[in-house]
Amino acid sequence: MNHHIPSHLKAAYRDCQQMAFGHYENFPVASFLLPKETRPHVAALYAFARTADDYADEPPEPLTKNRDGLLSAEDEVAVRKWRFKRLNQWDQQFKKALAEKPAPPILQAFAHTVRTFQIPPDLPLALLSAFRMDASARRYSTWNSLLYYCRHSANPVGRMVLFIHGIREEKLHRYSDFICSGLQLINFWQDSSIDLEKGRLYYPKLEMKKADVSKNQLLKLQDSPSTRALVKNVADFTEDYFRQGAPLLEKVEGRLKLELRATFLGGQGILSKIRRMDYNILRNRPTLSAWDKASLAFKALVGLMNS
Repeated sequence: MNHHIPSHLKAAYRDCQQMAFGHYENFPVASFLLPKETRPHVAALYAFARTADDYADEPPEPLTKNRDGLLSAEDEVAVRKWRFKRLNQWDQQFKKALAEKPAPPILQAFAHTVRTFQIPPDLPLALLSAFRMDASARRYSTWNSLLYYCRHSANPVGRMVLFIHGIREEKLHRYSDFICSGLQLINFWQDSSIDLEKGRLYYPKLEMKKADVSKNQLLKLQDSPSTRALVKNVADFTEDYFRQGAPLLEKVEGRLKLELRATFLGGQGILSKIRRMDYNILRNRPTLSAWDKASLAFKALVGLMNS
């Protein structure tokens, strides 16, 4: 397949790559481990998703919070309306870009990637629907409802990355779904202290009930035996779910295999860090050090050489 980038889109792709490597949040698959020829396309996917995620996550301007760190009901409504407006605009502009009509450069680049690799448009559109769910500040009652969110927020990314690398087999895409949803869950638990301060609660209500943990305990970041039991339960579920995607690592080749191994090991590394912290993560964010990341990349490389 011809991966040639037309001259009129080269500046747009450069913008995407600058965003992918310069944003305050890292996108694990937009790294140097990927094949050089696919990096611009993965960066375009990243830029598309990152911009929409910022619309769903960042307030339009600094807003005053009350003593509990929450916005007034009036401000909540205003922020939600602003977020939906921006997400709907992004959706409409993306559809224009797909039709090769004028659109922001990032969307021109990403639409070119979608056409080049024959990516089903319902995948990026599913991603936008997940950002609308974010903007609604939903709560999740069960694992099924939380995984439904992940099927829109995470799985389309993995499937699009596989399409970009010429992998279209549905069985392999399903393995990717387990990895991507697992990574999304891991990210939720890793970012508990940040999300809870924003009033975002991703722990399933059913699991909270089992552990006898209240919403207020979590929003106030109260460490206790019961909150640690909750974190242990969700970490156990997540690890079991995540591992179901491991067969994908043996079904791909080359630099993509190296990247996927590093990403998979990174997810496992965060889960291990949570356990080493004795599940006390409501005020302390588990992170991987530069040494940890280098070690994971080395392990991925050794695994690739030995496979």
